[in-house]
Amino acid sequence: MIVTKEVTMKKILTDCDGVLLDWETAFHQWMREKGHDKLDVYTYDMHIMYPNLGKREAKDQIKTFNESAWMCCLPTFKDADQGVATLFDNDYRFTVITSLSDDPYAKKLRWQNLDNNFGNDAFDDLICLETGGDKDAALEPYRDSGLWWIEDKWENAVLGADLGLRSILIDHPHNRDKHDDRILRLSTWQEIVEVILNDERKNKAA
Repeated sequence: MIVTKEVTMKKILTDCDGVLLDWETAFHQWMREKGHDKLDVYTYDMHIMYPNLGKREAKDQIKTFNESAWMCCLPTFKDADQGVATLFDNDYRFTVITSLSDDPYAKKLRWQNLDNNFGNDAFDDLICLETGGDKDAALEPYRDSGLWWIEDKWENAVLGADLGLRSILIDHPHNRDKHDDRILRLSTWQEIVEVILNDERKNKAA
């Protein structure tokens, strides 16, 4: 008789841009090709980085970029491909929650980009919200679940902690002045993997 091991998939919630994919480098390249010069400042607000744009125009530029063909081809962020692969091998699967765009074709391009960079089995769901949209409703079903939630935007990391998720904040210059004892700040996916797998080992030993 052949005995097969029963595998229980474990879920991780994650943002995409600045976490899995290097959106910012691609956006600045796109803006440069359109003739926009940016300031050498660290901020999440693109209307500050591009002072020739107003707040509304900067948001419109981001939306146009997020719905462009560039979404098929963003590079991975740092060592995200290695980190996702390691966690995948340890039976973790990812639900991606991203404020990319609610355009269905932008979502298809994002799926394509994720599949090309990470393989098509690591992600069990992709939730695309309107450009810059709040993530409250998307995270609400996971309230008090204790799932890991990986983000780079400070407000969304705080939101996850408020909802009873275990928030990991990817360290970026634009969030470096923020601190909350509930939120774990990490720089690389290697660090994320070590934290998650060490936590799993401790829970199994308890």
